[in-house]
Amino acid sequence: MVQEIPPRSDDAMIARVLAALGAPEIGLDEVQVEYIEDTLVLRGRAPSAEKRDEAGALAQAVSGAAGVENRIRTG
Repeated sequence: MVQEIPPRSDDAMIARVLAALGAPEIGLDEVQVEYIEDTLVLRGRAPSAEKRDEAGALAQAVSGAAGVENRIRTG
């Protein structure tokens, strides 16, 4: 019998953030998300500074991480 290992909490957190960023009204499904030392790190591109800032705020809201480092570039 194979015992399933439950996902790590940071994996679930990353999945929630990716799902939120990929929602049609946000449209940032190309952004990469990592969880490093209690901080979410966002990388990728956004079409505008407003979308970049929205991604950072959304990641903080849905994750519960200690912090968010927004490295998303615009353009």
